[in-house]
Amino acid sequence: MTVKAGEKDSLIYAVIQDYSEKIFYFCLKKSGNVYEAEDLASDITLNIIASLDKGIIPEKLSAWIWRIARNRYSVWADKKHKQAVAEERKDISDFEIKDNAYNPEEEFVNSENLSLLRRELAMASSDYRNILVAYYFQGEKISDIARSLNIPAGTVMSKLYRARKILKEGMEMAREFGTRSYKPESISFCVSGNQPSGLPWSAIKRKIPVNILCQAHNNPSTLQDLSLELGIAAPYMEEEAELLVKAELLKKVENNKYLTNFFIVPVECQNRLNEVICTFAEQHAAAIWQLAEPALKKADELGATFGNYSINDVQMYFTLYLEQLMEASSFASNIFSHFKRSSGGDWGIIGFEEGAVCRLPSSFFNNNGNGWIGTSWKGYQAQTQDAVFSKRRYKKDVPDYYLNATLNAIVKDVPLTQFSEAEKENLQKLTNEGFCAVQCSGRPYVNAIVFKDKMEVQLKEYLCSLAGYKSLSKDMRNCIDTTKEIVAEYSNKYLKEDFEFYAAMSIVELRSVFARLWKDSGMYSGDSAQFCAFFC
Repeated sequence: MTVKAGEKDSLIYAVIQDYSEKIFYFCLKKSGNVYEAEDLASDITLNIIASLDKGIIPEKLSAWIWRIARNRYSVWADKKHKQAVAEERKDISDFEIKDNAYNPEEEFVNSENLSLLRRELAMASSDYRNILVAYYFQGEKISDIARSLNIPAGTVMSKLYRARKILKEGMEMAREFGTRSYKPESISFCVSGNQPSGLPWSAIKRKIPVNILCQAHNNPSTLQDLSLELGIAAPYMEEEAELLVKAELLKKVENNKYLTNFFIVPVECQNRLNEVICTFAEQHAAAIWQLAEPALKKADELGATFGNYSINDVQMYFTLYLEQLMEASSFASNIFSHFKRSSGGDWGIIGFEEGAVCRLPSSFFNNNGNGWIGTSWKGYQAQTQDAVFSKRRYKKDVPDYYLNATLNAIVKDVPLTQFSEAEKENLQKLTNEGFCAVQCSGRPYVNAIVFKDKMEVQLKEYLCSLAGYKSLSKDMRNCIDTTKEIVAEYSNKYLKEDFEFYAAMSIVELRSVFARLWKDSGMYSGDSAQFCAFFC
C-alpha cells in the first residue's frame, strides 16, 4: 500500500516502538552477546526505516519486518564467519577485511567529503547533531546514546536516520553565508519603562545578538537560517538565540522558527514617518506657538514662577509643554507600561535601522522625570541637521538625581536655618551649576519654571477647554493614526497589540522638529543654549 507523506513519520515511529525490543531479543538470541546484539539490531532497524521512508508498506507488515531481520542477520553472520576464518589463516595486519554488504551508515560517513560533513554538522540543530556526533564520531552504541539522552532506543534510531538524511541533502546543496557574516548591521534602540533587571540593554550590547534580531525581524528563521546568515555554527547560535528568548526580545513561532519580538523600523518606514511628522510640524508650528501665549498668561495668574528665564524662553517651554500634552492625551494612559516582563519591570523597546533622512533639521529635547518626588526637568538644545531625538541625561541639562530632594525643599520654602550640612552643600552645587540662584535677601530659589500645589492640574484643565487646543489635538490624533497605519505596513501580526506603542515612540521626534522650527523661524529668539522646567 502507498502511505501519504504526512502519515509516514507517525507510521515509522509506531513500527519502531512495536518492534525495536523484539528485534533486539531476536538479535541477542542469535548472537549470544549483548553488544553485538545492539549493533545488529541497529542495522536491522535502520534498514526497516529506510524502506518505510520510501512510502511503500507491504500488506503483511510483520512478515516483511522479520524477513528484513533474517536477511540482515544472514549478512552479519556471513561477515562474522569470514572474519573468523581469515583470523585463523593470516595475521590481522596482513590484509583489510572488506564488507561488501550494503551498509548505509558506513557509506554515508566514508564516501562523502569530510569538510562538507563538518559544515552540515555545524548547521544542524542539537536535536540531531548530538546523536550524529555520538554515533559516528564518538562510536557510542544506540543503547548508550538513548541512556544519556533519556529517550527510547527506537527514538534514537529514528532520529539518527532522519539526521543522516538531512545531512546528505544539505551536503548536496551549495550554501553561502549571508551578508551579516562579514558586514554586521547597526541598530539604534529606544526603550521606555521600568528596567530593574538591566534588560533589554544587557542583551543587546554585542553585534551577534543585534544581528540575530535583525535577521529574524519579520522573517521567521530556523537556527540553520540564522547560522548561515551570520556565519556562526549552530551550537553557538543556539545559546545566543535562547538568551534572546529569555530576554523576551526573540520568540519561538511555528516550525521551530525564531521571530524578533519587537519592531525594528526599516529605513523606508522611518523616511515615511519623518515625512508625516515634518509635514504636521510645518503646518501647526505657528498655531502651537500662538497657543503658548495664553498658557503662559494662565500660569502667571496661577502663581507659577519662571526663575531667571526670559519671557521668550518661557514661551518656548510652553510650546513644548502643549505639544507633549496633546501627544500624551492621544495615547492610552498606560501605553509605556504595557509590557509586563517575567524578569521584572515593564518596558517596551523599538529599534531603528541606520540611514534614515529627516527632511527638516532635528534638535535635542531632554525629558527626565523623577516622579517619586514630583519633579520633572525639560530642556532644549539645537543641534546639527543630522541629529535626531534621543532620551539621554546630561549633567548640564538635568541636576543630579540626589540633588532633587534639596530642590524640593527650596520650592517648599524651607528656611535655610533648617537645612542640614549636606543640604547646604547640595545647594552650593545647584547654585554653581545654575539650577538655583540666590536673591539679594539671601533667599534661594529654583532657577526654572516652578508650579506649586495644583497649579499644573489647573493649567491643564484651562488649556483643554480652549477651542484652539481641541482643534490641534484632533489634528494630532489624525497624525498619530497615520503613523500607526505606516507602522502596521512594516510590522508583523504578532506585534499588532503594540502598534500604538511603536507609533508613540516614533512620534517623539515631533517635539524636536517643532523646537527647531520655532528656533529657525525666529519665533524663539533666545540665545540660551538650554532651558529647564521644574514641577512640584
